[in-house]
Amino acid sequence: MQKNLKLNARLEMIAERIPHCRILTDVGTDHAYIPIYAVKNGYCAKSLAVDLREGPLGMASANIKRYGLGKFIETRLGDGLEPITSDECDVVVIAGMGGSLIRDILSSSISKAQNARLLLLQPNNAADVLRKWLCENGFDIGDETLVIDAGKLYSLISAKWTGAAVAGDEFDYYIGNHLFAGDDPLLQIYVEKKVKELEVVISGRTRARKEKSRSAVEGENEIAGRLSILAGMNAEWCIDIRNRLKIFLEMTQGQKPEKPEETEETEEHEKRRSE
Repeated sequence: MQKNLKLNARLEMIAERIPHCRILTDVGTDHAYIPIYAVKNGYCAKSLAVDLREGPLGMASANIKRYGLGKFIETRLGDGLEPITSDECDVVVIAGMGGSLIRDILSSSISKAQNARLLLLQPNNAADVLRKWLCENGFDIGDETLVIDAGKLYSLISAKWTGAAVAGDEFDYYIGNHLFAGDDPLLQIYVEKKVKELEVVISGRTRARKEKSRSAVEGENEIAGRLSILAGMNAEWCIDIRNRLKIFLEMTQGQKPEKPEETEETEEHEKRRSE
């Protein structure tokens, strides 16, 4: 039986925010590293490792057996939250996929999502789409944090259903209120990244208007297509958000934090999935 399990930075951020719970459900589990880590460290008495595909679920089963945790971790084959019951929705992790897909998973099983004590959501992209859906459907975003793993910036959204829908605006959804108002050490890097995204979209739309250029439109759509909040905004809205972010950067006098060294992957190379 294998003893040690070292998580990479992205998964470690999730693991650090798992509260003590009755059942941890990991949707899109791949290798089942989160369930294994949670059970081994006493965060939960039982864990459910859920995946849509048989291949990743087979790898998850092999890892669970290797760590001798078959009595505590159960694998389930199925789409999103469908393979679990409402009573099993205690703490739910959904990571390793796009924000639009996470939104669809929650929307298609919304009563189960509402029943969860805590949702830990880590989108690979389109986090703005997910924030918008959560706010409009009565889920409170209690916290959001950032991490860099393998050169890519990830956010982790902690949310739970309260029933109180909140109307935000494009700026709130695109940036994330908790991130922008907080003191995350990676906030400046995050804002700079968002400014660059906006400038690509603004430049593409400006050229498209002037030249009616197909390539300009395609370049802009490459970014906006992944970020549908941007796709629904005109150039003036994008310029306004960019300018607000630039003012923030100008007011930030501290040095930009250095990117941390890449952490070692888990014992096997983690298979990353995109939407």
